[in-house]
Amino acid sequence: MRGAREVTAFALLPVVLLAIVFLPPWVYLAMVWVIAMFSAWELLALFRRLGQPAPQAPTLVTLGALLPALWLGGLPRAGAVLALALLVVPIAYLLGRYPIQGAAAGIAGATFTVVYFVVTGGAMGFLRTLFPGTMGVKVLLFHCLLIWGGDSGAYYVGSRFGRHKLAPVVSPKKSWEGIAGGVLGTFFGLWFCRTLFFPELPLPLGLAIATALSVLAPVGDLVESLFKRDAGVKDSSDLLPGHGGFLDRSDSLFFAAPFVLALFILFGLFGAPV
Repeated sequence: MRGAREVTAFALLPVVLLAIVFLPPWVYLAMVWVIAMFSAWELLALFRRLGQPAPQAPTLVTLGALLPALWLGGLPRAGAVLALALLVVPIAYLLGRYPIQGAAAGIAGATFTVVYFVVTGGAMGFLRTLFPGTMGVKVLLFHCLLIWGGDSGAYYVGSRFGRHKLAPVVSPKKSWEGIAGGVLGTFFGLWFCRTLFFPELPLPLGLAIATALSVLAPVGDLVESLFKRDAGVKDSSDLLPGHGGFLDRSDSLFFAAPFVLALFILFGLFGAPV
């Protein structure tokens, strides 16, 4: 499986980098939209394995419409988009005449799915589009490279030296040694980005984000593992050989994105949104 993991990564990485760096922003947003939709479909499948009648089609249609609406409206209209995310799914469940038995669990699961991916997928889009000029490319690359560096460090250090389990019930393969490797990989990513293409990033902000990602990335992974363990599956799907599904690969990136976006905005270093 390790060979399949590397082959898939090397096949997808150029596509992702091309969309981030060289193609128009709408291409990247379309890629985030596709990933969010596949991830949401996988999460709904996990809910349905648990017997929760989460309505698939209305949920995916709602998410598919609200993500572009959020990006087009920008942060000032985010509250209205989130309000729609909370209200549309229950209405769709009622009008669709879905089973009354289990309605609360089905609506809760579907609503969570929409809100979660509107918030996290929306933040992934804003990391690219909210900053002027080429700054958005740098901010997004910084976020992705730190996450990927931490993920790689955790995977290879943990698989080689892991002895002390981090969360044996939720995620048996994760270890404290892997966490240490992830921290090293994350801070190496900080040094790499500031050295190679992001020298204007203030060191205090960079250290704050690297510290936050050292915690948030594994937490995002563990949150997704909760759903998988509850459903009794190892991976969210088998769409990505060696990696599982889109939800398995997007968990840390998406989960941490709102926090990283908030830190950049709170530091207020790169001008007004465009």
